Amino acid sequence: MKSKINKIIYFLFDNLIWILVLASLIFFSAFSEGFRTPYNLVNILSRTAALGMLVIGQAFAMITANFDLSSESGLGLTAMVGGLLLATVENGGLGLEVSPAVAIAAMLAVGLAIGWINGNLITRLRMNNLIVTIAMLMILRGLVYIISPGATAAFFPESFKWLGAGSLIKIPQEKGFLAVPVSTVFIVLAFIVAHIVTRYTQFGRNMYAIGSNITAAKDAGINADKVTRQVYLISGFCMAIAGLLAAGRLDSATPRVGAGLIFPVQAAAVVGGISLFGGRGNMLGAMGGLFLWSILDVGLPIMKVSPFWIETSRGLLLLFAVGLDAVRVQRMRKRALAESLSQSEIGMADTNIIVN
Repeated sequence: MKSKINKIIYFLFDNLIWILVLASLIFFSAFSEGFRTPYNLVNILSRTAALGMLVIGQAFAMITANFDLSSESGLGLTAMVGGLLLATVENGGLGLEVSPAVAIAAMLAVGLAIGWINGNLITRLRMNNLIVTIAMLMILRGLVYIISPGATAAFFPESFKWLGAGSLIKIPQEKGFLAVPVSTVFIVLAFIVAHIVTRYTQFGRNMYAIGSNITAAKDAGINADKVTRQVYLISGFCMAIAGLLAAGRLDSATPRVGAGLIFPVQAAAVVGGISLFGGRGNMLGAMGGLFLWSILDVGLPIMKVSPFWIETSRGLLLLFAVGLDAVRVQRMRKRALAESLSQSEIGMADTNIIVN
C-alpha cells in the first residue's frame, strides 16, 4: 500500500507542471471573460515565444549542470544587429538595408559566437560557468548600447517579421478572422524537437550523464568538455532565434529588448522540472513551465491585479520552482539510497526498506 502511495506521489511530482497549467487555465477562464476569448487563448504563447527559445537554451545548459545567464543580453544583441542591418538611417539603422536572409545569417553568427566564447571560457580555461555568463550578460548589454547607440531601429521587411508576427492560418469567425500566429506553432515544434534531441539521441544521453555525474561520464568515455561546448553553441543559437522572434513581433529593436528575462527563463525551466543540479528533467516539462508563466503573465493583468502584486507573484513562482526542485532531488536521493541498501546484505535484512 505504501509503495503504491509513493508511486502516486512520484507521478504527481513528475507531472505537477501540467496540473498547474490546467488549474491556472480553469481559474482565469472562470473569473475573467477577457481571458477565455479565442484570440487571447491562441496568442498566449505568441507573446512569450522569444522567452520560450531562451528556456530551451537554458534547459540544455541546466541538464548538463551548467547555467547560461547571458541569454537575455544575447537576445538583445542579436536583435539589435539584425535591426541595424535592415533599417534605414531615418529609422535608426545603419542604412545598409541588407536582405532579411543576410540579416538573419548575421544574427545567427553573433549568437553562435556568444555560445562559442562561453563554452570555451568554461571548458578550456576552467572558469566558473555562473561567473562567465553573468559577465557576458553585462558585456553583451553594454555592446547593445555601444552599437545602437541608445537608439531604436524599426520598421523591418515583412519577410523578416514573419516568424515573430506572421499568421499561419486564418480561421473565419463571426466578426472577422482568428489568426493562428506562426510563432505559437514554431515554439511548440521547437520544444518537441528539443525533447527528441535530449531524450532519443546519443548526444542527449551524454548530456544527462554529464549532469548526473560528470566523473562517471568521463570514466565511461564521454567527452564532457566537447558536449558542454556544443550545449553552449545550442544556447547561442537559441538566443539568435529569440532575437528574431522578438524583433519581428515588435517590428523594432531597442537597447532594452530582452532585459529582465533571465529570471523568467530560470523559473519556467525549473518549475517545468529541469533540475538546478543537472541530469534531470525534460523539454516537454519545460514547455509546461513556459505555458504556466505565459498564462500568469497574461491572466493577472486582465484581472486588473496590481503590477506590484504581479511582480510579487513572479518572485513567489521562482521561489516555488526552486523549492520544488529541492524536494525532487531529496526524494530522488532517498529513493537511490533505498535501492542501494535493499541490494546489500545489511539492507536485505531490514524489512522496513521499500523500493518503488
